Amino acid sequence: MSHALRSIAFVAELIHPPVKHEPKGLQQLHAELFDSEDCAYRDFRVVPGGAQFSNSPAGGMPGTPVSVANVLADRIQVREEQTGCSKEDFEARLGTFAENALSVLPMNLFMVQQFAVRSVINPHTNDDARAFMLQTVFGYDETLLSVFPAEPSLAGLRFTFPPDEGSQAVFNVRLESYSQDNRSLFVENVGTFGRPVTHGDLAELPVRFSNTYDFLQDRVISFVSQFDDEGT
Repeated sequence: MSHALRSIAFVAELIHPPVKHEPKGLQQLHAELFDSEDCAYRDFRVVPGGAQFSNSPAGGMPGTPVSVANVLADRIQVREEQTGCSKEDFEARLGTFAENALSVLPMNLFMVQQFAVRSVINPHTNDDARAFMLQTVFGYDETLLSVFPAEPSLAGLRFTFPPDEGSQAVFNVRLESYSQDNRSLFVENVGTFGRPVTHGDLAELPVRFSNTYDFLQDRVISFVSQFDDEGT
């Protein structure tokens, strides 16, 4: 049975050799992105070791939308959380930011890239995601859990999958009941890619993000579906 992914966060971290950023270069990068169709950031502020570009108020309340890019001494982090950003929009933002950063800032490659996709789904056979994990996926009953003073408030599992010949990535998966909505499951995949990316192969970045997303959508959701068949 199919499950619709409702993505709540996309994150990319592009790790590079440590550099010393100059304010002029950071301001130039912000100026070049300001009018971009797919990677604009309204606000700019200097932070230790670099700068932060954002479209959301600094110090926003937890759970509020976050659209931010952090340029630090050893990495670039691009985050879209609760903004309604689609997979395709994030790929475009990531590619544009990385291309401009390598053109303007004192770096020439990204040694390691890490991408996170966080989503929620709703089980079809149980309105309580915690009970779905404990009873349906794990097969626990009240007797097994009676050794604890109370039922767990969250139940989940984690997997780590080694690189394969196709993606050359390590995938770390979380699957657990969602603390903010007891009807939903929280699913996350973090993909780590160790092959360096230079200016000439920046097109690999959105491909690797897509590989991370697809592993969650295709593999992890297929795993969940095996336990969530209303016909069984």
